Order: sequence, then structure tokens, then C-alpha cells
Amino acid sequence: MASTTIRTDRVRLAILLIRKPGTTVEEFRRHWAEVHGPLIGSIEIVKKNILKYEQAYPNAELTAGLKAGGANVPSLEWDGMAIFEAESYAKITLKSDEFKELAAADADKFLNATEMRFIPLDLITVVDK
Repeated sequence: MASTTIRTDRVRLAILLIRKPGTTVEEFRRHWAEVHGPLIGSIEIVKKNILKYEQAYPNAELTAGLKAGGANVPSLEWDGMAIFEAESYAKITLKSDEFKELAAADADKFLNATEMRFIPLDLITVVDK
């Protein structure tokens, strides 16, 4: 159902990620998908508070095609985007010692944590099939 008001039942947090220097794109993607993603999904506060966790990867082929067609497409200065969805920002911030300990320790293996960019998102649903 289309709406013109900001939803009060859902929020999202997008995080732009940059791989650790010396890590290839393939190594980054493999570790994030096969190790870090399942690790995040296993943490109790994530099970309790997060409605959806998605990993998004920039598509170089489509980006090149859009640029060739004259579209203003930003350069691929990031390697992935984590997207968390929850009922509120309080739930999405994942404040727990377990999360901090496990997520941070693994992130150090493949992410450049100082370059992460956090984007809190309020939502208006326009199309919902």
C-alpha cells in the first residue's frame, strides 16, 4: 500500500563497508558472506531485535553501463553495504557485549572499520508487493 508518511513500525540502518587493505574483493565477499554474515545472525541480540539483515554488493557491470548511458553514478568507493531492519533505532543499534566482542573481532579480519559509514534510514513505503 502506498503511503506518504514515514513508517513508525520499521527503520533501517545501512552501513557502507570498505575492505581491509590487502584484502581482495573476492576475499572480502567470501568472508562476509560465509563467515561474518552467519556469525552476526547467530548473536542473541540480533536474533531478538533484527527483523532483516541483508548484504548488498556494488554491481560494477551495471554501474559502467549506467555511466556509459550518461547517468550520474558515484564511483565504487565501497565494497559492500550491510542493511539492518528493526522496529526502532533503539533495537537496531545492537548494544550488547556479545555483539561488540564477536562482531568487532571478526570485522578486524576483513573490514577497514575506520572507513565504515553509517546511514540511518526512515522509510516511506511506496510499492509493497
